[in-house]
Amino acid sequence: MSRTRIDDLSDELLVRILWHNKQPTSRQLDSDALWESSASKPKYFTTKRYAEDFLPNRDGPLPTPPASADAAVNLLVASVCRRWRHLARRYVSTLLIKDELMVSRLDISNAITCFPNLTHLEICLAGGETFDDAFLKHLASSCPKLTILNLTCETSRLMAENRIDLFPITEAGLDQFFRQCTQLEQLQLFCLHEKSQLPASFFRQKRLHTLALHFGGPLLAPALENLSSLTVLEIASAAVEYQDPTSLTKLFQLTSLSISNAYCRSDDSPHERFSIAQLPFLKKLTCFSSSPAFDLLFPSGSPCTSLERLLITDCRELERFPQDIADLLPSLRELSLDWCPTIAELPEAFLSLSRLDCLKITSCENLSSLPRNFGRLPALKSLVLEDLFLSDLPDSLCHLSSLETLFLIGCREIRQLPPGFCYLTALKTLCLVELLQIVLPASIGALCNLHTFCLKGSQEQQQLPSSFPRLSSLTRLEINTCSLVKLPEEMGELSNLRELHINACPIEELPESLTVMAGLEILMVNGCKRLRAVPSRMDVFGRLRVLEFVGCELLGELPELLPRSLEIFDLGNFSRVTPLPNITLLPKLRKLKLRNVEVVWGITVSKNLSSLENLQLALAGDFNELPLPLAPLSQLRTLTIRSALKVEALPSFGSMLMQLRKLCIHDVGELKELPASIVELPRLTFLGVHAPKLASLPAELGALSRLRELDLSECSSLQYLPASLTQLARLCSLNVKNSLIRSLPAGFVRLTRLSSLDLQGCAHLEALPEDLTELKLLWCLNVTGCEKVFDDEGFVLPCSIHEINGLELCK
Repeated sequence: MSRTRIDDLSDELLVRILWHNKQPTSRQLDSDALWESSASKPKYFTTKRYAEDFLPNRDGPLPTPPASADAAVNLLVASVCRRWRHLARRYVSTLLIKDELMVSRLDISNAITCFPNLTHLEICLAGGETFDDAFLKHLASSCPKLTILNLTCETSRLMAENRIDLFPITEAGLDQFFRQCTQLEQLQLFCLHEKSQLPASFFRQKRLHTLALHFGGPLLAPALENLSSLTVLEIASAAVEYQDPTSLTKLFQLTSLSISNAYCRSDDSPHERFSIAQLPFLKKLTCFSSSPAFDLLFPSGSPCTSLERLLITDCRELERFPQDIADLLPSLRELSLDWCPTIAELPEAFLSLSRLDCLKITSCENLSSLPRNFGRLPALKSLVLEDLFLSDLPDSLCHLSSLETLFLIGCREIRQLPPGFCYLTALKTLCLVELLQIVLPASIGALCNLHTFCLKGSQEQQQLPSSFPRLSSLTRLEINTCSLVKLPEEMGELSNLRELHINACPIEELPESLTVMAGLEILMVNGCKRLRAVPSRMDVFGRLRVLEFVGCELLGELPELLPRSLEIFDLGNFSRVTPLPNITLLPKLRKLKLRNVEVVWGITVSKNLSSLENLQLALAGDFNELPLPLAPLSQLRTLTIRSALKVEALPSFGSMLMQLRKLCIHDVGELKELPASIVELPRLTFLGVHAPKLASLPAELGALSRLRELDLSECSSLQYLPASLTQLARLCSLNVKNSLIRSLPAGFVRLTRLSSLDLQGCAHLEALPEDLTELKLLWCLNVTGCEKVFDDEGFVLPCSIHEINGLELCK
């Protein structure tokens, strides 16, 4: 019998397909709904296993879409797709290929051949591969209509080795490509060596308006002025000796410029003649990682009147701003300084930026203070200070009359807010994160327009100021990992509060006054281990949609009646609550999660629970049977059962769960078999069972005609799979990890849609099916630990494995 060595197997790309109709469908497409487009949200199918659903007659003619369907359908393929070439030629205009496996060999030329009408192509390689002249030649001849082209690759290895041979694209290859592809409008090349020469044909791309070059050669050359339509330009990792920035001055339409890992030297006269001021329409400038010095880009006396956004990141040579910065940038509205460790201060002239409305300063470790007159920024609306060694904030901060958003994050030396903080009456969002020693001012209630307040990580704040309930406009309150032990009794005065989140605080009770909050929609309390009491009446919350109590170990009682408006109820990690609330009177309940419940509870289901879509039970204690519904749940889509260690059998599902799509049964320790009625779930697409004593499956399992995923991992007593398994025509994924099976059922290769097969740890498995060529969609086969499948020389049977295109084999 012929054998194939593992090392000889093709190591190609994981196939991923995304189908996107521009008039999207509201539900997951089945084969009979291929061209329906009736609702508002697109559905993305990001794994190969759904491909066959779009092509119900793959051996016959392709379906013809009705006239109402948009012909510009996007099909995203990441491997050779010849089997869909007829559809591709007619309808595919966009192709995205992303290497998520970091493979070492990749051939995508054949895939591109299938799409002659491509106008948009994006390819990202992550396995150390790069593009070469042969690929560009093939691309130009196959896709002459390209208008958008993005070619990127992972370059960390290439940068570390600094080897020119790892960048195989030559000037001749580029020249031939640009001569044939003349309609480019957007171009990104992340695959050129710094000494690569750009051909003259590149500078004749008259339609090009967006250009990003990484590791490029002399882009900034006189010929650049020929790209007169260019509005967005990004230069990265360009060598200093190959750049002539003065060529930028001819790009009169440029509105956005990004310079990364590139330098301009001041000792070259051409560089000295260049300034950003010579770009009359430039609105955004981004400088990242040791980019040109500030005084080179903005020489004194040359104002840039159009620039509105300046983003500076990791510029270690930037030590100061010029004193006349307000004159140089009179229109500046947004300034971001991120990881600029040499900046020690902001000049007083900085405060003359009269139009600045957004300021973000992050991780500037030498910046220890803000200007004393910081409040002289009249237009400032958003201020973010993150990971700075500020000991305090200037008192003048309170004079920022337009400030609407303030984020103080990780500034651990700040102990208090300025005394006049209450004068920031325009403030709408206040977020104080990891200010370990912060104490809120007593007058915080004067912030009459505050909508959102977040306090996280304060070790000193044990209670909120008495004025806090006077925040009449507050709609969202989040208190996280603080030392808070009590909420004000007057919390009910926050009449506009919509969301209340309390996480990991030593709070002991929620005040009764909360029930006055008629507009409260979300109440989430997590990890408050000392919480003992909640309001006695919760049914009065007329708008409450989400209620969550998780990790409140001392909570002893919940009200019997809950709001009828409740849609999501999550109760978990407790053992003292008894009795549990009555959920039978919640007509809008869609999701119910009960975790680590130690009381035996039978859910009496009535028509009032007809909206329930998701039920999750994580049980603890001595359950002998599951507390499952006693009446049909007509809308239930997902049922999850966990940690029922002593349950020996599941109840009969029968016709109770006719809409169930997903059934998960985890850690049911004594379960030995599944009920035969499980095959009566007509819409089930996912079945996951993790039960160490499960020995068999229902003989009629094949009746689950819509099943796509079957996960039986950790069923360590499972000895065989039923013969009817081969009737699961839509099965895409099968996982029998660590089971006792000795063989796969006869006719296993009839599962032609199978994309993933996990046999890891199946030490008793004696062989794989001889003919696997029918499994053309299989991309992952895991036989790790299946010693009987391999011989001493590392051979695997059968030889047909290597004929499966794109297969990833794990041994």
